[in-house]
Amino acid sequence: MLTTRFINVGEIEILRIAALLHDIGKFWQGAGGKGKHEELSNRFIQQFLPEKIQEGLSFVEGHHDSKQYLGKGYYPLKILVLADWLASSERKDLEEKEEKGKRKITPMQSIFSNIVLDDATPREKYYYDIQSLFDKNTFPKKKEDIQELTDSYKELWNRFVDELEKLKGMKFAEKDTYFTTLYYLLKKYTSFVPSAVWQSRPDISLFDHSRMTCAIAECIYKSGTDEKELRDILQALHKRNKKEELTESEKELLSKRRFTLIGGDISGIQKFIYSIASKGAAKGLKGRSFYLQLLSEAIAKCILKKLDLSIANLIYSAGGHFYILAPLEVNMDEINKELENIMIEIHNGELYVAIDKVELSVKDFVEKNIGEKWKELANKLGEKKKKKFSSILDKEFFIPNIDSSNVCQVCGLPSKYELMEEEGIKKCRLCKSFEELTEKLARKDKVKARYIVECKPDGNEEQGRWEWNIAKFGIKYDIVENTKEISCNEGIIYTLNEGNFVLKKEGNFAYGFKFLFQTPLMELSDLAREAKGIEKWGVLRGDVDNLGRIFGVGLKKEDRSISRISTLSSLISFFFDYYINEVCREYQGKIYGVYAGGDDFFIIGSWDILPELANKIYENFRGYTAHNPDITLSIGISIAPSEKYPIHKIAEAAGEELEKAKNIKRYYEEIDIGIKIEREKNAIAFLGMPIKWEDYTKIVTFRNELLKFIEKAPRGSLHKFYSIYKLYRTEKKKARNLVLAKYDDRYRKWRWMLAYTIARMKVNGNKEKIKQLVIDNIDYSPIVIKWVEYLKRGDNK
Repeated sequence: MLTTRFINVGEIEILRIAALLHDIGKFWQGAGGKGKHEELSNRFIQQFLPEKIQEGLSFVEGHHDSKQYLGKGYYPLKILVLADWLASSERKDLEEKEEKGKRKITPMQSIFSNIVLDDATPREKYYYDIQSLFDKNTFPKKKEDIQELTDSYKELWNRFVDELEKLKGMKFAEKDTYFTTLYYLLKKYTSFVPSAVWQSRPDISLFDHSRMTCAIAECIYKSGTDEKELRDILQALHKRNKKEELTESEKELLSKRRFTLIGGDISGIQKFIYSIASKGAAKGLKGRSFYLQLLSEAIAKCILKKLDLSIANLIYSAGGHFYILAPLEVNMDEINKELENIMIEIHNGELYVAIDKVELSVKDFVEKNIGEKWKELANKLGEKKKKKFSSILDKEFFIPNIDSSNVCQVCGLPSKYELMEEEGIKKCRLCKSFEELTEKLARKDKVKARYIVECKPDGNEEQGRWEWNIAKFGIKYDIVENTKEISCNEGIIYTLNEGNFVLKKEGNFAYGFKFLFQTPLMELSDLAREAKGIEKWGVLRGDVDNLGRIFGVGLKKEDRSISRISTLSSLISFFFDYYINEVCREYQGKIYGVYAGGDDFFIIGSWDILPELANKIYENFRGYTAHNPDITLSIGISIAPSEKYPIHKIAEAAGEELEKAKNIKRYYEEIDIGIKIEREKNAIAFLGMPIKWEDYTKIVTFRNELLKFIEKAPRGSLHKFYSIYKLYRTEKKKARNLVLAKYDDRYRKWRWMLAYTIARMKVNGNKEKIKQLVIDNIDYSPIVIKWVEYLKRGDNK
């Protein structure tokens, strides 16, 4: 029998779990469960959840019964139904017909197949096997390559149910331990299960639809909307769906602002991470980067706690950015002031977090305005960053007076605490704590950290250290190698980069998982010595091209539901959170992974392997994003001129190379050397030249052949090839045509010189092959010649 009220276990806790599990029956259907999915969802609750909450969740079974949710009473059911509709906001029939066996033959479609920006070529659709987030290969495939769905569903369902059994005995309402662990279990097992396969494109994951339903339901509940108004909204949506004319009062009901989308953006990140002395820089660099991830998350969770919202309401968090879906009544002035005061106290203005909001209505969800609202909020955050600390400037704003002679030799900033000296270097407490954080994450020979523990601060944090800074937001993080090192008795234990995360630890703990870019600790000098050729280290930086446009206009207007946007952001983040880690494993000992997350990455490494690594990341990304021509990566690589060259300068140089790659068309138009590029971006810049990815392989082939050819050539051979290139440039200016300069006999002086030079070289090799490679790739000769020169320069070491 359906309940018309919440029971006493905790109304909001019950609602959260109901929303998270309202469609779990679809997963069971795929595995062979008999009955309607809402009936199976209720059966799942009765069979697998703690007995004390089963009765309170029985209303889940009625979320497609219009007689109940449009009738009087059934308050929690009305919240759930409205949240469900707003999360999907695309159903042709709000009653949602049963899928009639279609689930067993319809895999989840890759949302990347449906992104269109500039290339309108029809896309081949790609799909996912029914699998967990941590299964071996979660890249999308052509439909004919998908594994048999019924068996896959059964195998995944059985694994899910077996792991759910581990939650027995977990305290339910206290500290959200049960809900949080259940949330991560669903993330693991339903991220590649389609939410809907009937009358809609199956490119939304069951997990993302469920978590968005949960976030929206929580906002509706906390807004205090009464049962009558909920019924009126649902009835208005029914009329709208049937294309019936709405009354003015019904239009106002749907246009009324009821939700808040809060955005946060930390600025000053680049300078904070990279403006440190190069001597011993590696000791603290990873710690600094990881601290910023923890700081961003701590700020977001501080806001969640203030608003009494769950982890489901943190709808995005990566790269120093976060977005929270909240009820309408949010005191942003109070939140801004408190956060700005904390940031002044802990970072003296070096870092700033911009916080702002936009308000949403039911109409914004159902008319797919979420993308526009997201963009509006991003623009407001950009403006906010131009007015740093504005909420406290007109009051008692001051930066503490610090002794300017007490300057840390690592970060270059004055410290209000006594400096400590190690190996002749004076360090502030914060820089020293970053070095210790790095050591907790990794050593030279291996990765150390396996768990992150999140709990309440105990008040024993030492002032000036990273732990003290985080504690200001009401959170304590500890990084441990095994669970025996955990000192608190309640909180959340996150397993790093692994799917087996439900542990048996005494105390009141929730369990989850996190991703961390983990490589062994390497000094810059070690990376330089590991390089082939010249002993140099370098920096690789990259990010997704046109990300704003992908989210803003990549999906058709009618497809921009919050669940679909959530699926898109989750999948993009997963590549950078998880797969870059996997790609980098084979390069251990030659790279130092500083950061990967959100949509970008920063890697330090031996200079010679960075182009190869860049190409491998790019090729993996292309496969991961269904080979969509509108979803690409650009990468910039810069080589440090000396071992002790400041990291911040080479980081800036790599950033400039990345911009050069993104502006490749304009770059070649401005320098006018005859290379014609049709589109910007989708390129790599290395050794001063941007290259389209489609040309990268043939340039590497040219490099390899030239390297073999001159292996025993006399000194100065490379210089002769460069002289040929300069002569070609002169001839090309005369021809004013790339093809003529390369192949027309009127401009063949450079080709004569090439043939003469190669013929006179006393080298055992295919001279004709090299000659043709030089002719075909003459425009890229400078990069290839320099590349070979750098590789050859270390022959005598």
